[in-house]
Amino acid sequence: MDGVKNSMSTQKQEPESVKDKIRQLENRQKILLNRKADAERKARTHRLIERGAILESVFPEIIPMTGEQVKAFLNRMR
Repeated sequence: MDGVKNSMSTQKQEPESVKDKIRQLENRQKILLNRKADAERKARTHRLIERGAILESVFPEIIPMTGEQVKAFLNRMR
């Protein structure tokens, strides 16, 4: 009789442990996707700042300009 109870108890625990494992893996996936998005955002931010600094060093006259003025300036350079 005890063997039957233990067997039934184990059968109930197995699906729960599988569900827990699935939840853990889904959370891990979310964490990894968030890290990837953060890394991509940081890389883009770094690239934009770096290129903006290069642009200002080559064309110091654009420093006081607005974004639209800089865009028009660069379009005239084409």
